[in-house]
Amino acid sequence: MIDDSAFLALAASLSWVFSQLFGHKPALYYGSLHFNRIRMIIASVLLVGMIGLSGKEWRLASDSWAWIIVSGILGIGLGDYFLFIAMERLGPRRTGVLFAVNAPVAAFLAWLLLSEALTFYIILAIIIGFLGIILAVIYGSPRANIHDWEVTKPPLWIGVGAGLLAALGQAAGILCLRPIMEQGADPLQASLVRVVAAGIFLWAILLFEKKKTLLWKIPPLSVSWHVIANGFFGLSFGLALFLKALETGQVAKVSMLVAISPVLMLPFIWFQTKKIPALGAWLGAILVVLSSWIIIH
Repeated sequence: MIDDSAFLALAASLSWVFSQLFGHKPALYYGSLHFNRIRMIIASVLLVGMIGLSGKEWRLASDSWAWIIVSGILGIGLGDYFLFIAMERLGPRRTGVLFAVNAPVAAFLAWLLLSEALTFYIILAIIIGFLGIILAVIYGSPRANIHDWEVTKPPLWIGVGAGLLAALGQAAGILCLRPIMEQGADPLQASLVRVVAAGIFLWAILLFEKKKTLLWKIPPLSVSWHVIANGFFGLSFGLALFLKALETGQVAKVSMLVAISPVLMLPFIWFQTKKIPALGAWLGAILVVLSSWIIIH
């Protein structure tokens, strides 16, 4: 029987699939960095509303704020910035598969710094997961994938490098949060502090940018609702599910379950492009699922 933390991690994984799908168009419209700034504002408003509807008093311990803020800057501020650079260059499916590398990295760091168990089976899962990620990223010919979700922008190493940096930021952010959530911090309140911290960091970077032409550009409705949906599924509802899972679930277990999002994305890619994903995509995704299954068991 699947425990609560595993169920919540799976739900967060599905929520983040929707986030990636809704994030592709705004990232192309605004650019990855400014899109991230806008969605931080949207997500903050959504989280304030969700906290208000929950009726809970503010009970986030003051001594936990520093770790949550660091987690927000690493996992969202830097992690999501590089994530959307990768998405612009590799498309949402390849980015999702590449981002799954955060799971084995988080498992290793949890073993190293939090003394969580890293058994032979977890190491085996890490190896299998890496093979699946590599296979899914490098498969096929771009000429066969004419839909904009499948287009890659050369040079490939920039997109792959950005995806790996995003995964590292996410893993480091998880590591900072695990002890806080284990102590019983409210997931919605922790999410709000994390998102606001990341938003302040990203807006501060604006001071050092030369090009600000898109700063107040109002997007068409076809882009606006994608921004709102991305903020909901990625940084409010989805993030709260993920933090709730970390209350009782081990970092390795939760991270690997969230890593199955590339598998959940395949049917959406199939539906949108009207093309069955190539065999390499399915094999890579299957290996990621196998890696997650080994971690759980």
